[in-house]
Amino acid sequence: MLEGDAGGPTARLSESLGLRGVLMCPVVRWTDPAHALSEAARAIAAHQSGACLRLSLAADSPGPLPDHRTIRDLLRALDLEPEEVDLLLDAGPVASSTIVGRLAHRALAALAALSPWRWRSECIAAGAFPVHLTGFPRGQATAIARHDAQFWRRVVGSCPDRPPDFGDFGVTHPRMPPRSRGTPDPNMRYTTLDDWQVFVYPRVRAGNDDFFVLSADLVGSPYWPTTGAATSWGDARLKECALRQRPKAGGRTEWRAWATSHHLAVVTSNLTTLGRP
Repeated sequence: MLEGDAGGPTARLSESLGLRGVLMCPVVRWTDPAHALSEAARAIAAHQSGACLRLSLAADSPGPLPDHRTIRDLLRALDLEPEEVDLLLDAGPVASSTIVGRLAHRALAALAALSPWRWRSECIAAGAFPVHLTGFPRGQATAIARHDAQFWRRVVGSCPDRPPDFGDFGVTHPRMPPRSRGTPDPNMRYTTLDDWQVFVYPRVRAGNDDFFVLSADLVGSPYWPTTGAATSWGDARLKECALRQRPKAGGRTEWRAWATSHHLAVVTSNLTTLGRP
């Protein structure tokens, strides 16, 4: 338990994780005020795990890239070498193929501009999942293109010598959505190679029992992987729901957790075996 004035969020998180023996790698932006960078520097010194520099390339909130002097001053303030810093380029929402091309051009320009610095790693992250499921057809699967994966492939195809790592926002929109009210209809955001198959079912039965029907339809669909329930922890839960082996069908939190588990398994497997997410 933290006592007294422990400083700002970074300082308090650093102390809390340190008490638990968990290492911390602070995320900083070059636009952070001096007091925030000072707090991050203290956390970096305490945990000795370097830092992550996050830069925005998003079409809805583009930010300028820092020049050479700014990066040099930032590294000096953090008391780090570039080799101790992970570079994260956040491309934000990628909602169409048109935006894919525009953001890919911006990402390649950013990687070229920042290439003189030998970063510990380079990653490009983007997200393509819709803000919400309002208006989706009920009782069936609807395909949503994974434009974020397309965006990463476009960038990697133009820099084969040192391709950046892949990052995404999972089965959620990159921006914090407005707080929703009420109980969502049973749904599952199911990741496949090129898209998400989004199942949304109407609320007909008591509680969330319609999710049992949804799970059975998913397990019997072409989208269910050949590895079945062994694909991920989330897939095992979906199989239990399909077979009515669970007393309850879960709710918003469980459905998102199961979908995220499946998404992570699919993406990591595809990157390992196919070289694409």
